Amino acid sequence: MAILRCVRFLLGSAAVNSAWGASQEFPDPADYFVSQELSGVKPSFKLSATLGDHMVLQRAPASAVVWGFAAEGTEVTATFKGAMYSSKAGKDGIWRVHLEPTAAGGGPYAIAFFASTGEEASLVDVLFGDVYVCGGQSNMQFSMQANENAAAYIKEADSFPDIRLFTVGQKTSSVVPLVDLQTVLQNWSLASSKSISNGDGFGYFSAVCWFFGKGVYKGLGGKVPIGLVSSNWGGTRDEQWMSPSTSLPCGHNSTGELYNAMIVPFTVGPMAVTGFTWYQGESDLGGDPKQPDSNNNYTCTQAAMIQQWRREFQVPEAFFGVVLLSTWHPGTQADNILLAQLRDQQVASGDSLPNFAYATNADHGAGDNIHPSYKQYPGARLANAALALVYNQALTWRSPSYASARATASGEVMVWLEHVTDAGLLLKEAPNARTAGDCVALNRQVADTCAWAALQFDDAARSWVNASVALGDDKMTMLLKATLPAGARSIIASSYGWGAIPLMSVYRADLDNQDGQLPVLGWNRPLVSDTAAALRKREDGLVTLVFV
Repeated sequence: MAILRCVRFLLGSAAVNSAWGASQEFPDPADYFVSQELSGVKPSFKLSATLGDHMVLQRAPASAVVWGFAAEGTEVTATFKGAMYSSKAGKDGIWRVHLEPTAAGGGPYAIAFFASTGEEASLVDVLFGDVYVCGGQSNMQFSMQANENAAAYIKEADSFPDIRLFTVGQKTSSVVPLVDLQTVLQNWSLASSKSISNGDGFGYFSAVCWFFGKGVYKGLGGKVPIGLVSSNWGGTRDEQWMSPSTSLPCGHNSTGELYNAMIVPFTVGPMAVTGFTWYQGESDLGGDPKQPDSNNNYTCTQAAMIQQWRREFQVPEAFFGVVLLSTWHPGTQADNILLAQLRDQQVASGDSLPNFAYATNADHGAGDNIHPSYKQYPGARLANAALALVYNQALTWRSPSYASARATASGEVMVWLEHVTDAGLLLKEAPNARTAGDCVALNRQVADTCAWAALQFDDAARSWVNASVALGDDKMTMLLKATLPAGARSIIASSYGWGAIPLMSVYRADLDNQDGQLPVLGWNRPLVSDTAAALRKREDGLVTLVFV
């Protein structure tokens, strides 16, 4: 049976606010639809397009897998480090070789492949280290060329030849799982000033992925090669990156076209990996308008995707680091609140998952620009998370987050936080106040573009009033204070940074350098009305600090 292919090359896209012009056009995956009937195909002998010279294979204790395609029954012999490995192509036309676990630090290595048909292939300059896959939409696709201080960072890449880069091509989507990549934008390459930037703000290489990989590499003392796979597509939704059966329980009816075309080919071996990073969610804001029941369920879809990727790559507890959405003005006041809610859902998606991490980026947004050019911050924060969770280094990566609050006799609200050390908190000017022109004064409601701290009162309008922020005497708590509106007698809720552009002014004090500071995450929570209820919550583990 012949391969059936159906390809369209129309440039349908959605315009998205970008630093590289008034708008950035991203191709619609539907315009690059590829359908393949794989049954009965008799492919010629070749290696998987996911492999290549200069690549990094996963180090010991994992057994790295290399694979390819051949006619059914073709015998394949691989030679590596003087040993021979044998395999045979099955009915699906796929052959696999599991190499002996190999530690980092040796090489470079060569792997030769010989088919019983007389055909040959090879991989040269192969290193063993740790492999990470970086996925998402345009903010993960956002390349080094467009980053702040790009020239210096790009030049610096010449110093890291043991970091190897691979970028999956777009222009392919499929409603059926594909066994191999149809397009590759950047084959495996040594990191260099040329391989890290092709002069395109949304080409190669992913800035978040690079800063993450560089941070891990340096954190391991430069002794472990790092392989980085960038697979992303601007303007896409979460459910497009998982199988239909995975997204369906979350209320979506997706074809999984990007998962099928850009992720599944890596799972055929599967490629052995250490973990994943993910920057996506802008296109999921408010759910799917065609499927109203899908609103506000990103917690479900992201958790489902994480579990599927781990399962299909056969690394059930692989590191998975997520960048929380940065700043921009989605449109209506309701949309602004949905953006804050989605950040909350991103964190909540990993509550019950091992080795899950997040990195906030809202304190380094670019005001109303959806594509902030400061990708070094989330990249470094995710690297610290990986170094802590994967490599057991004593590094801090969690931002302080809301634990509980109560009204004081003086009319303030005292807020207790989780993930605060004895060093306490520090108060500083909110970075976003300098980049968002409409955030220069304390004159915005909580539901508007700029999100200061705010308190909600029990007047007839249930008014939200912007609040001042101070630190408690112990430097461990936050104090919020606002003017009581007419007709109000008490405070019923508090919020902080709950909107499109969070004004984040409170940070962990134990990380006192600009690159390492971690801001308090935004929240919107009702006040607990009595101490007994608060203490019951504390006993259930939801509140970690004792009231005073």
